[in-house]
Amino acid sequence: MALKTSVPKSLRGPIGLLSIIVALLGAVIGYIFLLFGVSLYFQLVPQMNDTMTQSESLVVIVTGIVVFAVGYAGWRGFHYFAY
Repeated sequence: MALKTSVPKSLRGPIGLLSIIVALLGAVIGYIFLLFGVSLYFQLVPQMNDTMTQSESLVVIVTGIVVFAVGYAGWRGFHYFAY
């Protein structure tokens, strides 16, 4: 709890708000990237069959997972600073 006690009480609220914004954006953007990458990988978008390879779609999937992880870190930060 050293980090929480070293942050002034006046900044804990804005940091908690920023953390929940990061969590929500990470969840939404990560979900979009993940579903778009999966649909590209399984060639569910016929217009994109010739433009992207499967390895590029895997990059989109991994990016979605990373953005989800950032969103989870924001969620953890919210719970750490908001309570």
